[in-house]
Amino acid sequence: MKILSNKEYRELEESRLELETMKNDLTTYPALGNDSEWSAYLTGKIEHSDYALEIAAVFRCVDLGSKTMAALPLHLYEQDGKGGKRKATKNPLFNLTYVQPNRYTTAYEFWQMYVANVMLTRGGFAKIVRDNKGNVVELWNIPTNKVSRVQWTETGRRYIVVTLEDEIVETLFEGEFLYTPGFRFASDDNAHDPMVLAAKVLGLASDMNTFAGKGFGGVSPGGYVEYPTGMSDKAYERFKNSFYENYGGVQNAGKWIFLELGSKAVRWDYDMEKTQLLDSRKFAVSDICRVFGIPPHLCFDLEHATFSNIEQQSMEFVRDFVNPLAVRIEQSLYRDLLTEKQKQNLFWKFNLNGLLRGDTATRMEAYAKGRQNGWLSANDIRELEDMNSIGPAGDVYFVNGNMLPLEAALENRPKSAQNKGELK
Repeated sequence: MKILSNKEYRELEESRLELETMKNDLTTYPALGNDSEWSAYLTGKIEHSDYALEIAAVFRCVDLGSKTMAALPLHLYEQDGKGGKRKATKNPLFNLTYVQPNRYTTAYEFWQMYVANVMLTRGGFAKIVRDNKGNVVELWNIPTNKVSRVQWTETGRRYIVVTLEDEIVETLFEGEFLYTPGFRFASDDNAHDPMVLAAKVLGLASDMNTFAGKGFGGVSPGGYVEYPTGMSDKAYERFKNSFYENYGGVQNAGKWIFLELGSKAVRWDYDMEKTQLLDSRKFAVSDICRVFGIPPHLCFDLEHATFSNIEQQSMEFVRDFVNPLAVRIEQSLYRDLLTEKQKQNLFWKFNLNGLLRGDTATRMEAYAKGRQNGWLSANDIRELEDMNSIGPAGDVYFVNGNMLPLEAALENRPKSAQNKGELK
């Protein structure tokens, strides 16, 4: 049991209040009569990850990024004492991050949720469960919207306050939680919510989706009715109900309109192309892809894609999105899961080779060059192709016979050249 000072208890209480405020912000609307807040809310200036996921491009970016990272092999390595490394398969942490973090969750499920929180919120959090000896035995995801900001005690220890279901509050101290922060620039302790930073972009996309939806939900052909004489309230209600019943909605599109007493229907110019809605929605997809760093063609925006640049853009996805995120997670695991002694020879590494393989012909050409130049063996190549080793014979490295060090070339020069002193 941890003994806290009065100041630390006050800090914990402030964290709980802050988390409660955050929860209320996610579930309530602006106060009645507050026109400025309602204006901001309705124009998309207030955004949150739950609302953002309702936008197709956002969902695609988060789904693609999280499942790509979840599908990558994440291995724990140990130094072999000879300047190399090998998989630490006998260490319990190996299966914990690669196969099954806890008894109910697979590694794929765990990392997909964890990365989704990193992409959509202030960062990813997970609870670390240790045994009596301090060894990590389980990892459990914690939704970021249930976690307060990271804080520090008087003694310099990090901690977070978590509100679980049934309002159960739990305080996790350093060593009890895994944390991968999102985008940071103004605070060394806490990251910014990317959905708040990109609220205007996401709000505009949401508004255009709503506008487009309403374009197919009203009266078709759409317009207004001119009535030459006045109408009683009863006649107006009868006419309105009859009009919407017979001509409202997509199911009644194309019907002829029958009017009475000299009234006239005037069609409203409701052309999606003239309002530039379609072009704006295309631009919104590109803008959202910029926010997440995802190439547009991976969100099925193929307007600027060609056969010559698709492969290059896919490699840029690995270089500019997957690799930076992989390094962030690897270093978070190293910092939060390992003891000081373990940090001397253990580390995690995502295997990105599968994403960079390219087509069969390109891979074989690269392997051939590596084999001929002596930096790939037969077993190295077979491992990259998920094939079994062929034994010790496959560990031999070869080089082309015409590639010799300069010293060897001088020693093997013709005797006639040696006698004449042409080469020194």
